[in-house]
Amino acid sequence: MIEWRAAAIAVLAAASAPAIAQSGWAQVGSSTAEAGAGTASMTPTLDPRYREIMFCVDGHLIRLNDATIHFEGGTQQTLRVRERVADGGCSRMSTIGSRRRIERVEIAYDPATLAGASAHVQLYAR
Repeated sequence: MIEWRAAAIAVLAAASAPAIAQSGWAQVGSSTAEAGAGTASMTPTLDPRYREIMFCVDGHLIRLNDATIHFEGGTQQTLRVRERVADGGCSRMSTIGSRRRIERVEIAYDPATLAGASAHVQLYAR
């Protein structure tokens, strides 16, 4: 039963990837959220300038708290995410203002929601 559920989740995640891409979203970074850490950092792999971001999660349910976005030029913005994201799900979209180049994103999360496991957090932008 658990193997069937894992296979179904994998199929749904794979099926949703083209939908995200067709809507203009691109995965630009990722990081692993470890149970004992509370924060994870990611550096975008693509260089375009963005105006909106969201986080998607694989591997385990997680409660995302805040995201601190470090922009080119040294400015930063903190977003209050405050959202529980299911395994295979995505957070709501957040606007970061005019198109700016993201240098790094730090996401704070509640490690207790991982229950000793880890989750793969992906940064999507457009």
